[in-house]
Amino acid sequence: MQLKPVAFAERKSVLPKNIFLAIIYIFVLVCLAIGVISFLSAWKITHPAKLNTPQISSNIAPDYKNVSFYCSETKEKINGWFFPSIGSKTTVLMIHDYGRNRLQFDEETFKLITRFNNEGLNVLTIDLRGSGNSSGSISTFGKNETTDVLTAIKYLKQQDTEKIILMGFSTGASSCLSAITKTPYRDSILGIVADSPYAKIDDYIDFATTEGSWLPKYPFKYSIDFIVKKLSKISNDMDIIPQIPDIIPTPLLLIDGAQKELNTSYNSKLLYELYFRKSPVPVHYWNSGAKEYGQSFITEPDRYMETVVEFIKECVEDGQTKDGK
Repeated sequence: MQLKPVAFAERKSVLPKNIFLAIIYIFVLVCLAIGVISFLSAWKITHPAKLNTPQISSNIAPDYKNVSFYCSETKEKINGWFFPSIGSKTTVLMIHDYGRNRLQFDEETFKLITRFNNEGLNVLTIDLRGSGNSSGSISTFGKNETTDVLTAIKYLKQQDTEKIILMGFSTGASSCLSAITKTPYRDSILGIVADSPYAKIDDYIDFATTEGSWLPKYPFKYSIDFIVKKLSKISNDMDIIPQIPDIIPTPLLLIDGAQKELNTSYNSKLLYELYFRKSPVPVHYWNSGAKEYGQSFITEPDRYMETVVEFIKECVEDGQTKDGK
């Protein structure tokens, strides 16, 4: 009997294929996790918890009245306080920072307001949209906030105010700088006090996404930055540097500190240098030496008030000279 040879097929290993698929699955899961975490972080940044305006007593605050008006674009309600100085028709419009409310420095803000009142200046301080007791929930780091400043200027002009000093802090400062290029009441703006503005919106977004975050810089910085911009619908046209020719010749006082973050501490000095080269009117710069971003008033309150008041007096005198008074 003849035996036939038996052929054995070589069994192919599925291990390489399984490893490849596992790598793909892990990669997809990692990307999905990064996306979800980035979105939640960006949502929290663009929708900060509202810092409600506290009830105040007459023994810590000057006399004031509640005011409200509606944003011209969305009809959202803006609330604030007006602190009158009897007989004055010049008002300081104070615009707070991202995540704050009409009291930029909490109850310490009343020291600044009282000083302005004593110098014969009214003060209007408001909660921007999405902040304090005003309507809305999203922060756009100066996009919508610029419109709020414009609406506040219009409101003041509809009252008894003839001349206005804009005073902003961080994103509020940048909003004031942008507003001066768009307001039809420009001739009524005597000057701008800009405390820690950003020169480029990307610098501030970088700061906002990394400040206090436990997430590693890579890869979250880029993904969160991207989503923040999409959620808040902001773009580089919010940069202050290209707007400088349109801000000129408004008198300007720039304030910052000596904090370590280059992208925050360098912005005010950069704007000063660019403005100084091009402006026919004086531009002032004061570095308080504050080690924390936007804390110049808290660090040097007396010198801060003297510097600001001296600048405002100069603006008022120049305004009276132009008006022939």
